Amino acid sequence: MVEEIAALASRLSRRLRKRNWSVVTAESCTGGLLASTFTDISGATKWFKQGWIVYNNDAKMRELGVEKNSFDEGEAGAVSHQVALQMARGARYRSDAEVSVAITGIAGPGGATQTKEVGLVHVAVTAGDQFLVRRRDFGDNDRLDNKRSFVAFALRITLELFDRLDADEAKIAEVEKRGEVTIDNANDLDPKSEQWEGSLSWAKEDDESVADRINKVDLASLTDWDE
Repeated sequence: MVEEIAALASRLSRRLRKRNWSVVTAESCTGGLLASTFTDISGATKWFKQGWIVYNNDAKMRELGVEKNSFDEGEAGAVSHQVALQMARGARYRSDAEVSVAITGIAGPGGATQTKEVGLVHVAVTAGDQFLVRRRDFGDNDRLDNKRSFVAFALRITLELFDRLDADEAKIAEVEKRGEVTIDNANDLDPKSEQWEGSLSWAKEDDESVADRINKVDLASLTDWDE
């Protein structure tokens, strides 16, 4: 697993350097393991900017602008597509990177609920004007094994999104735009689906601060979360 993670990270570093792009990370259950993987690569300073370890809900809200109502009883909860995407979005807003990767899950041995078991992870990646969110259940494994599996999963999703970008070069021009985020066809996003994907629109608003722009966007209000 360690060798696979190193190989995936090396592949991603080459893709980033080819585009002259940089990446930021937002991690909960993995506790900075993805960021550490990046910094194991010599010369990572050219393409890895920074990472956030937002382990509890307060940190997710304070540092990355995750909406408080995401954690309310009956809502998506910390381990969900919604929170993963908001974490990735917040990391992009807090930096000038072109790529962000967010991980939220349950590494174990505790933390499981009636509906979310140990080994469940949600990963969100934004790159250019595209996003991809996916979940996977790795089962009740050792805590460290799950953390490594989560990181490998995140790297594979990031590489997949790069493949999609390569197939649609016309959208790359949108990467330099910054500002308010909206999600195309947001009402079509089913919170129980295995995958979300779509486009991000970055509308530049020079008079607003980064924090203002983060707080202005409410994914919960844009999306119909009812079954």
